[in-house]
Amino acid sequence: MRSKRTVRIGIAGLVIAAAAIPGVNVPATAATPDAESAAATAGWQLKYSEDFQGREKDLNTDSSPWIRWTGDQPVDTIMDDYGDWWKNDYGPDMQAALNSFATYRKDVQFGKDGWLTASLSARDWDKNGTPERPPTISTEKAKGGNVLKISSPDSYDGALVTTTQKLPPEYRLEYHLKTLDFGGERNGSVFYDGKENGYTPVAGECKTQFPYAEGIGTKGWNSQITTNPCDWQSVTNGPFGYNAFHLLGIVDFSNPQPANLHFWHYRRKILMDSFAQHPDRIGTGSGGRICDPTTNTYYPIRDSTNNIIDMWINGLPNYKPGKGGITGNSQWFMTTCSDGVAEPVSPSAAAEMIPELMPNSDYIFAVERDKTGYTEEVTGTFLHGGHRTIRFHRDFVVDNVPIWHYNNTPDQYDGRYNGTLVQNGVYDHQEWPDQWPAGSGYPDFPVIGDPYTDAGEGTATIDSIKLYVPKHK
Repeated sequence: MRSKRTVRIGIAGLVIAAAAIPGVNVPATAATPDAESAAATAGWQLKYSEDFQGREKDLNTDSSPWIRWTGDQPVDTIMDDYGDWWKNDYGPDMQAALNSFATYRKDVQFGKDGWLTASLSARDWDKNGTPERPPTISTEKAKGGNVLKISSPDSYDGALVTTTQKLPPEYRLEYHLKTLDFGGERNGSVFYDGKENGYTPVAGECKTQFPYAEGIGTKGWNSQITTNPCDWQSVTNGPFGYNAFHLLGIVDFSNPQPANLHFWHYRRKILMDSFAQHPDRIGTGSGGRICDPTTNTYYPIRDSTNNIIDMWINGLPNYKPGKGGITGNSQWFMTTCSDGVAEPVSPSAAAEMIPELMPNSDYIFAVERDKTGYTEEVTGTFLHGGHRTIRFHRDFVVDNVPIWHYNNTPDQYDGRYNGTLVQNGVYDHQEWPDQWPAGSGYPDFPVIGDPYTDAGEGTATIDSIKLYVPKHK
């Protein structure tokens, strides 16, 4: 059955006064934000709204204590930070790598009824009980009122916003992105403000995927398991150099907390993210493709500013990766160029943001879930196309391609995509049966921020987080 899909491109426009950005020509028309908002929320009623205005809504996670985390109560035994996958591939030296630092976490509830949670993670390299460069999530004053700032100053930390309870069976969740500084070009270069693709250099240190590599035998690493981060694959530059931010994703487990990036590749249902590749990673290739929504034609990411928006779903995983490899779900990207059909071409971005226009020009991200599937939506001023809304609906199953773990109750799924995950590790073989059995159910929890503890660095500010439920309920 072909997808029921919606591709709504409402050109509402935004008059840009003095957008002095080299090479940027943004079409401008009259803005109608109230009409856009009314159309987006038709059929929904507001349950929660957090605008961070007023002293009683002030938040600073620095006032809450860090708690040492040693891998107890993992989400799974696969690729969580202390998962068996790493031990099976890396052998006994993996434990020494894990023991070379300490991990601290904290969760802080905020908003009415504590409906939102800030979750953070940081590393303590000298194990003295205090992380060296901890992340924070806090309210701060900005033009037009308070905003919530997500600050992730180190590639080895993580900071995200989620809900305290699982999302309802049907919902619309949205927020305003006010600023974003997680890599990409500024004024034509990834080198700006003393940073390289959003990463701030630290003398004598290396920002790498330590201790979770892309797989045995992959580029930028000699596959030796050491306790020196500089021996591992760099995220600042090189063949795996990139920065990233989860603009809005839905994961399949309760109480999401930051963890290594490969863990997340097996836990997401859907995602909108920014994916800022370093020029080293793109090399002589295309780096993927971006859709120009004004012409519905693709152009190479190599020719972009790398401030892209990916809008995608997770499909079935590779249940039997090769020896020394890493599992992960297939990735299916939606663009106006594909008429909203999710395609397994990665990465395939829907549009480019213009960070230089922020905070005077917001981006509004939203996810909806109804009885048939998920809708991903973004409204803002794009490098090509001006101010518009890009919106895609994807049924839970299309042409026998399901959204991974879409069922949040057992009655929505009959077990047809169940499988056994098989690892042929360098040191050991292991199998995890029933990865999607009949009778299962997977909650919807959102993720906004930097969930990776071995990649990603920068700051972002957000506002107006809103949760809607169907009016008839």
